[in-house]
Amino acid sequence: MRFKYSLSLSLLCLITGLSGCSTAPTQVIDGRNWSNHREQVSQINHWSISGKMGYRSAEQGGSANFMWTQNQGDYTISLSGPLAMGRVVITGNQRVAEMQHGKNSYLQTPDQLAIQLTGMPLPVQLLNWWVTGVPSPEHLSPDNLVLNSDGTASNFKQHGWQLVFSRYQFFDQGYLPTKIIGQKDEQSFKLIIKNWSFPEN
Repeated sequence: MRFKYSLSLSLLCLITGLSGCSTAPTQVIDGRNWSNHREQVSQINHWSISGKMGYRSAEQGGSANFMWTQNQGDYTISLSGPLAMGRVVITGNQRVAEMQHGKNSYLQTPDQLAIQLTGMPLPVQLLNWWVTGVPSPEHLSPDNLVLNSDGTASNFKQHGWQLVFSRYQFFDQGYLPTKIIGQKDEQSFKLIIKNWSFPEN
């Protein structure tokens, strides 16, 4: 387990005083809290969020209002505002996504559509996990995991992106963040979630 390894290595550094001994800045408050929280949140497979998103890359930046509904692996994302230059509706899954912009329709992979909209290779297949404040279990384990006292994630790094989570709110489904910031090199995004809801199946 990452928690036991980080804690043991930190104690070894403290006891032996070895020079050059360093660990990732992982704060382990209670690994059981994190495991329980992650398991609970990972059970949420049908949710809707709305709010505002912004992004910035070396070449451009923008923002938009959004509404996002996720049901298992399928999603519908509506964007409106400067980023979308009107209203854009994206429907799809992890393999393929269709973007409707006015009378025009575009069928691509989710990541290709993200690049078309923002100029950034946003990992869409990971974002549906990140918005709930947990790493994707389908990718490499996160690095630099820092926990809050209640077991929620303050930040972690996955797939090259450094994620910061804040403004958690409690729901019957668990604690969920309402502010998420991601950064990778000169690329960054921010999600401000104004509303969480959980449609019935």
